[in-house]
Order: sequence, then C-alpha cells, then structure tokens
Amino acid sequence: MNTMLDEHVRPFDDPADWADVLRRAGRRRRVRRPVLVAVAAACAVFAVAPALAVLLRDNGVGLPGAADRSNVAVVLQPLTGRVLVQVAPWKGHDGFCYAVLRVRAGCVPHKARGTVALWPPLMGWTFEPGVRSGVATTIGGKSVRLTVVHFGGRIDATFFLVRDRIPRFLRDVTLRDAGGKVVARVDMRKVRSRA
Repeated sequence: MNTMLDEHVRPFDDPADWADVLRRAGRRRRVRRPVLVAVAAACAVFAVAPALAVLLRDNGVGLPGAADRSNVAVVLQPLTGRVLVQVAPWKGHDGFCYAVLRVRAGCVPHKARGTVALWPPLMGWTFEPGVRSGVATTIGGKSVRLTVVHFGGRIDATFFLVRDRIPRFLRDVTLRDAGGKVVARVDMRKVRSRA
C-alpha cells in the first residue's frame, strides 16, 4: 500500500508491548532543587513584591500647600474612577497648582500663551485657546491618544496627559482645536533632555 514506507522500514512481527509503552510514558522526570528554588523566587518577585510595595509606599504627592483647596477641580479615569489630575487656583497669585497621577505636583503662573510638557509620565498644560484633543507620537510612530481637559475660571488652562504611568519614549505631542487644526506641537526630545 505505502510503497515508499515499505521500502524504508523493515517489517516486524513482534507483538506490541503496550505495558512497556505506558510505563515509559507515565514516567516523570524529577525536578531538581535549584529549579524549584528559582521558580519559587520568581513567584515571590512577581506576586509578593507588588503587594508589599503597595503596603510600603506612601500616598504619593498631592496638591501643594499654596493651592486654594476650597476650589479644586479633578479629572477622573472613566473606567476606574482613579484621580488623574487635581487642579486648584494658586492662593495669592495669578496661576494654578496641580497634582498629576500622584507623582508630580507644582504651581504655575498664568501666561497669555504657551505650552509646557513634562515627562515622565507625559503631562502638561497649554494656555493656547481652543485646544480640544491631543495625540502623542512614539519614536516608533505609534499614536497615543491623550486625555485633554480644559479648566476655566481662575485656572484658565488646558491639561493633557497619558492615562497611565508607563514611560513611553515619545517623539512629539500635537494639540488640535475642535476643527482638527494644529494649535500647538511639542518636540518631546527636548523635554526628555531636560528631564
């Protein structure tokens, strides 16, 4: 039937020894102690360490003491409700104080125009009027949509930021108005060199 197979494999008439096959298939290799120790250490690093870090870390940074805490505005992450940005007027000054992702905080004087970006994580503000959307472009060319929120009143600035703390290497940030026209562009290579 299979002439090619018949040409290359000798026929055999020995009875099958299934007991031997099952015995060999069921044999388990014994795992050596160093391998078990390495696996246990890896589990401890990936499972226990993050939980321990949550217990040991402080609550991060908050609004500076110079912020008018009676007039605080926030940006929440839609799915988790986590506070991304806190902004309040700067007491005794024309400007605002901010806290972003509980990793960065400060106070900023108000300007007629201008855009500031900080990294990592990417966040910033602009005094340019009409900004409604923003996108960051990674060095590899991928677009990362930004959260963009305008605060009026005494703050009168538009904030933009990434939603997480992942430090992506970005090439630039582009802010646009409602019609899609570019209002501001920031070269992130210059921002990274100052960070």
